[in-house]
Amino acid sequence: MSTPRANAIDVQFQAENAWRTFTKDRNLPAHLGPWTNSTAPDGCQYLSAEVTGRGAAHALRLFAGSDHHQLSLRHPGDQRPAFDVDSPGRTGLVWRSCGVWVELWHPDPVPAVPAPAEAAPAAAMPAAAPGASRILGRASARLPFGRQRKTPAR
Repeated sequence: MSTPRANAIDVQFQAENAWRTFTKDRNLPAHLGPWTNSTAPDGCQYLSAEVTGRGAAHALRLFAGSDHHQLSLRHPGDQRPAFDVDSPGRTGLVWRSCGVWVELWHPDPVPAVPAPAEAAPAAAMPAAAPGASRILGRASARLPFGRQRKTPAR
C-alpha cells in the first residue's frame, strides 16, 4: 500500500511530466514554478505550482482543454481537471489523482484603472493672422511637405 507522501511525489512527477510534454509539443514558453505542499480542507494533500512565463494563462487554458493523455486518473475518487476561480487574484486548474489534489495556477491580471484626472484647462491658442485659419484647418497644413499637383504628361 502506498503512503500519502509517496502518492504526492508520484502525482507531482506525473503533473510535471504532463505539463512539460504538453508545452514542449506546442512550443509554449510557460513553465511551472516551485511546488508547495499543504493540506486541503478535506484532509487530503494539496500540491500547487504557479504557471509562469509569457502566455501562462493561454497555456493553462489550452492544457485544460486537452485530453490529458499524460494524467493517470484511474483510481476511485480521481477527478478530471476543472478551473477554480474562487481564490482571489488567481485562476487555477485543479484535479485529484490518487487522493492528492493538484493545482496549476496563474495570477489574474489586474486591469490598470487610471485615477480620475481633473479636467485640465484648455490651453489658449495664439491668435492667427487673417486667412491663416483657412490654411491651418487642413490636415495637410500640419505635414512637413505639401501636396504635389499632377502635371499633364507630355
